[in-house]
Order: sequence, then C-alpha cells, then structure tokens
Amino acid sequence: MAFITFITTCRGRLAHLRETLPSLAAQPDAAVIVVDYGCPDKSGAWVEANFPDVQVVRSDESARFELARARNLGAARVQSPWICFIDADTAVDEGLSDLLKLLLQAGHFYQAEPRNIETWGTSICAKRDFDRVGGYDEVIQGWGKEDDDFYARLLLAGVRYGTFPGDMLHGIRHADGERVAHYAVKDRWLNESINYVYCRAKIDLMLLNHTQLSLDARKELYTQVHAAVMAARESGKPMTIAVPYLAEPTRACGPLEGKLVYTLPNPRGDGRPNATIGSLIPKPLQRRRETTSRK
Repeated sequence: MAFITFITTCRGRLAHLRETLPSLAAQPDAAVIVVDYGCPDKSGAWVEANFPDVQVVRSDESARFELARARNLGAARVQSPWICFIDADTAVDEGLSDLLKLLLQAGHFYQAEPRNIETWGTSICAKRDFDRVGGYDEVIQGWGKEDDDFYARLLLAGVRYGTFPGDMLHGIRHADGERVAHYAVKDRWLNESINYVYCRAKIDLMLLNHTQLSLDARKELYTQVHAAVMAARESGKPMTIAVPYLAEPTRACGPLEGKLVYTLPNPRGDGRPNATIGSLIPKPLQRRRETTSRK
C-alpha cells in the first residue's frame, strides 16, 4: 500500500493536468487520484487512457465546480495513511514523496513554505485526522477560504502545524478568469468575502457552543451570509449581519437572546488580501502554530 495519496481535482483544467500529472504519477510509493468533477474536457477519460495506474473518480451532479465536495469525494477513496491535496495547476519535483516519508509526523498537518497563490491550497494531512474533522466543508461555494477553514478546524482539533519545502512545488501562473470560470460568482474577491464571513461566523459559533454545526445549520448560515454580502455589494453600502447564537429562558425577565454582529465596509474588497489562516483561529492557537512552524 502507498504511504501517501495525491488528490487533484479537475473541471476545465485538462491543459494544466497534462503538464502536472506526469510528475505526480512518477512519485514512488504514492497513489494518485484525479477527481473529474463534471469536467467539460473529459479529463477522466484522458487520465484513464494515459495513466492507467491513476484512479479516476467522477461526479457530474453539479452545474458548477465545488472544490470542497470534489476533494472529499477523492479522499473517500484513499487507502494510504497520508493525503496530499494538490491542484491541477501544480507540478512537483522528483523525489517529493521520498522526502515526505522522512518528514511527516503523526499529529501534524503541513503546508508548503514558501508558497504562493498557486500552491496555497496544497496541504498534507493524515487520513485519520481528515476524517476526524469531517473533511472540507461542502457548504462553501465558489472561490476562497475552503482551505483556510479546513486548516483552522485541524488546529482546533489539536493537530499541529508543520511545513514542507515549497520549492518542490511549481504552480502554473494563470489569470483570475480561469479560477472562477466554473463558479456562480465571477468576482473572486466578492466570493472570498462571502466565504470569509461564513467561516468566521461558523468557527465563532463552534467555539461558543463547544460543538460542530449541523449541515442544516451551516447551510442556513451560508445562505444568510451570501444574501447579506450580495445585497451590500448591490447597494454600495457596508455589510452588517447579525447571527443568532443564544436563546434561553431567564427566571423572571423573559427569554435572553444573543447575536454575533459582523460588518464589512467594502464587501468586494480591493484585491489586496491582508488576512491569513491565522485570522480564522483564536489567538492562543495562533501562537501554538507559530511556535510549531519555527521548530
């Protein structure tokens, strides 16, 4: 059995996959899964014809690309103890899997260092930790934050942060039009605003209530956030949203209700991100992450 499985997803990125898949398929002691998520280029058929040892998972159920769900579909087929999620636009150096054998430690997950926008979503985690936190949140739609949300939940579950050499990854530069081509919202930064507010509110509710949110609760929250951000974008006014988190009786004063209030001065943003993974994580865990990354 392979010690690590590389999972890459594809919808409209066959041109990139042609360049990057050979480097993944050549890694020793590694399995590769390609998720053809309704790819109009029939990427799955190309993989089967040219790389018979690579496993293809298909899903044609959605009219748009859903990265979180696509990655979860791939992870459901993994038999190895470790998983590496890597986008179709990222190639790897020869010997990466040999290096990872020496580097990876139980109880840790890993990002590339250094990294850029093409390699930000590349991550490595143990299959048991992936399953323990419930994988990627499939409620998240469009571009942005599904990876940061996943990393934050790993940290909250006690999985420690580590890095692997980012110079062994080589992303193919491309325009934003390709990033959002198969998403409903075509404005990358507007979509990130929606997803950021949703993830922030979701994690706050998890911490306050000491429990995971149900799928129905997450869907309801995402719908609320999406509507608020889009309305603010349309009106040109700041976004304000109040998320209920508490409703309980009192002895004499009637019901006590609590709400979390979030505001954004410009829901679309200016295209200059100033937040990182740490912005979704409580300060004590940020310090733990920083300490671990320096070791």
